[in-house]
Amino acid sequence: MTRESESELLHFCATQRGEFCEDAWTSFAPIEKQEMAAVCLFLAGVDWFGHEHGLRTAARKLLNGVETTFGTLACALRFDTPRFANSLKRRLGHA
Repeated sequence: MTRESESELLHFCATQRGEFCEDAWTSFAPIEKQEMAAVCLFLAGVDWFGHEHGLRTAARKLLNGVETTFGTLACALRFDTPRFANSLKRRLGHA
């Protein structure tokens, strides 16, 4: 995951927390599908974001029904989970 895609995702996620739309997650063109699926699975597993069911459904759609875990995707994408989580929490605090 690049800093540019991370920045796009942080903005998108902050917006979606209050105005969640499952279809937006599966059609957000600037981000690779695997990156978006990883973010969906990550956020579905935390208690501070909400929308767990919709995020898991979006992840399945993004992965074309292929079963995988967040850990597998995070490792493949070099997803810096602590940095992403802290950055998103800061954004949500100011949103």
